[in-house]
Amino acid sequence: MKRENAAKRYYKKNMIIFLAVSIPLTVIVLLIALAFIAQYGKHGYSLLYMPIMMAVAFIPFDIYYIVKYIHYKNVEFIDIRNGQVIDCESRNYGRYGTYVGFIVELEDEERPRKIITKHCHNKADGYLGSIVTVGQDPSNGEWIILE
Repeated sequence: MKRENAAKRYYKKNMIIFLAVSIPLTVIVLLIALAFIAQYGKHGYSLLYMPIMMAVAFIPFDIYYIVKYIHYKNVEFIDIRNGQVIDCESRNYGRYGTYVGFIVELEDEERPRKIITKHCHNKADGYLGSIVTVGQDPSNGEWIILE
């Protein structure tokens, strides 16, 4: 069953940001290069390398976020359980920011089990001490908070 999840929201946000920056920036540089070609003729053709190189630099990131967003949009989670968030764990990615994953104590029949969710949150606000629903991604085994 497809469910809304935190990883989908994270990759959607990053996909929109990268596409909103890369496409207009590349088009603006292309238009500037075309204006120079119109003014200087064949001597301005070397400026076409700039928008081409920009597109080559941006395309891998755009594709990565599009593919990840599509994956987490269509994932059908297994082992969906409720649990209580007891702690958080953060990873600092330098200028890309700090991302938070949560340690969730699952409500098992036999004994409580602790898992760590995917680090796709910017803040721990509102999650600590609350009851959440988590699901496991069958393709890579990651636990993700479902919404």
